[in-house]
Amino acid sequence: MTPPAVPVRAVLLDVDGTLVSAGAAIPGAAATLGRLRERGIQIRLLTNIDSRTPETVCRELDTAGIEVPVEAVFTPVVAALRFLGQHPAERCHLLLSAELAARFAAHDAGTGAAGYVLVGDCREVGGYAQLDAAFRRLMEGARLLALQRGRWWQAADGPSLDTGAFVALLEHASGQTARSFGKPSAGFFEMALADLGCAPAEVLVVGDDPETDAAGAGAVGAPCVLVRTGKFGSRGGAAGEGHPGVAAVIDSIADLPTLLGPGLAIPGL
Repeated sequence: MTPPAVPVRAVLLDVDGTLVSAGAAIPGAAATLGRLRERGIQIRLLTNIDSRTPETVCRELDTAGIEVPVEAVFTPVVAALRFLGQHPAERCHLLLSAELAARFAAHDAGTGAAGYVLVGDCREVGGYAQLDAAFRRLMEGARLLALQRGRWWQAADGPSLDTGAFVALLEHASGQTARSFGKPSAGFFEMALADLGCAPAEVLVVGDDPETDAAGAGAVGAPCVLVRTGKFGSRGGAAGEGHPGVAAVIDSIADLPTLLGPGLAIPGL
């Protein structure tokens, strides 16, 4: 006999490819968030965006017509700052976008000794010289930190290398394994669960990427729903259909309220 479904108390939502695409809201995204709130479901955004601050993410979403308070936005930036706050004596060699380098300025080693090398979206600064400088820090004893380690992301003009590709380069060269803060890290999901005050079974993870959203949900025992937009849609859904831990697949975020139904639970879970 199938056990009764556990009512969904909160939703962890991906951003790129799930709520927005190329800066524009996916049809029905804002209405879905409104309907979830009306039904008493808590919302947190759990995203691997590692080129911009949570404040910038909120402003961009607001421009697209999606209103979310900055306190509800969890990015690898939030997780990394918490970690570094627990290690105040350590400084970092930063391989980050200019916007994030400014946010992490208090932890910047500059020309001094570095306990960590922190890697995020480095499209602006990721030439050979910058990567080589980070590699030398690692060879001097610094430990490797990655805001996230996605292999690729769906840009407006097609698939593009993500931070994880550069992290893998530094891992291979240095022999280290990076500590990663973003999805699918269990610690990243646990941070959001603690903020919500919910058990994993009460929280639904919704996203477009089996490698980050479904895998991370599985790491903490939360159910996951994939949407056929963003990365999922770009690969025809082949990597998502039947993926372990995926409770359901829907065409887009607009279909989520219907899936939950009046009982606020996914049938069969």
